[in-house]
Amino acid sequence: MADELDIADLRVYFMADYLIKSLRLRSDKWTKMIQIEDQNRTIIDFCDKAQPTLIVFHVNPAGNLVVSTSFPTSLKSKACFFAKKLPEPLQRDSKEKVASALNFGDLSNAALEQLQIYVNDVIRPLLTTPQNHEEWPDVVSTDLQKHVSDLQSQLQVVTSLVKGKILLPYPKYNPTTTTTTTTTNGTTTNPTGYIRTNDTTQTNTKNGDVIDLKLVHAVESVVIEWSHQIRQVLKKDSAQPLLDGLDPLPSTEIEFWKSKRSHLESISEQLNDPRVTKMGELLNKSNSSYYPSFLQIQNDVHHALEEAQDIDTHLRPLSGHFESLETTDFLEAKHLFKPMFHVIELVYNNCQHYATASRIVVLLQEICNLVMKQASENLEPMELFKGEVDEALRKIDETFESLKKFHDEYELTRNKMD
Repeated sequence: MADELDIADLRVYFMADYLIKSLRLRSDKWTKMIQIEDQNRTIIDFCDKAQPTLIVFHVNPAGNLVVSTSFPTSLKSKACFFAKKLPEPLQRDSKEKVASALNFGDLSNAALEQLQIYVNDVIRPLLTTPQNHEEWPDVVSTDLQKHVSDLQSQLQVVTSLVKGKILLPYPKYNPTTTTTTTTTNGTTTNPTGYIRTNDTTQTNTKNGDVIDLKLVHAVESVVIEWSHQIRQVLKKDSAQPLLDGLDPLPSTEIEFWKSKRSHLESISEQLNDPRVTKMGELLNKSNSSYYPSFLQIQNDVHHALEEAQDIDTHLRPLSGHFESLETTDFLEAKHLFKPMFHVIELVYNNCQHYATASRIVVLLQEICNLVMKQASENLEPMELFKGEVDEALRKIDETFESLKKFHDEYELTRNKMD
């Protein structure tokens, strides 16, 4: 507790007390920090001068409490900030006056998630509640709600990408009222669970259904966004590192297909959600020009997932062979080549989606990169020149023998695959 610190200045006491409680610090952490002249001076200047107007406390990787006048670029744990409401010295009369002069709170180490919660729980309700903009023109209100929804969707997508996942945002449309879907009594069809009554932007279909055109537009906009997201996943090619002039190892190929399979399974699961099915039904009923695109997205994901699952399943047995080759001394790796190429032959003969020259060539190039890497490390120039000449020549000869063994097994497997 801050009482243990014997702090006379109420302003400093207020901040120390909040920090110790919020960050669950031992009092000696504070004592150690203020013993550093620069840290102590920052706190005093914040209290006694108009500038700085912000200080941030956090625990650094070494486990020490530190203070700065700006937000840190990265955090390993929670931080606390104190910001002046006005650029003036803090009054020291009472803790209540200190608290009223400051905006203070906690900063999560997961900044994107905190921002997403802030937008969802604070910004959106504030800006989309009708009572807050009764005097605004309808065009302004509608445009504002659209931009808030776009911001929510973008935050969801970015947050999921940071976590290594693909999230397809759903249309955000008039979330202030809800009802069930019905079509025969003049109620607006709305598959997301939201409804607008007395809406002038409605149309009747041939079977008497009433379709909300604004909702159709919202769904169409989301389909366009989905298309861009999914295309980014589908167009990724395991050969790209080679095309970029890099020297990837075969483990890169295995990780690529494992990751692509995971992303496509996640996307497929989202596309099979009942809400998405209702969105498709809405596009179909409204004769939307985006309905074929919606179907094409589902079809492309289905075929791409089949391919990724097939390739990932067949490539996984090779990971053990590559790991053994990478961790074994190259001069002792001759016996590893034959079983490795045998499994490659089995993959080529049994994996329908990998039995093409473009696929297998990428894998073979990456295997060659690994072999060259192992051979180069075995023939490190400084080590060769340090030793005896005869020993160096013997090592070179044995390395060439291992390379020849690799080449022979490669040619044997190639002939079988032809």
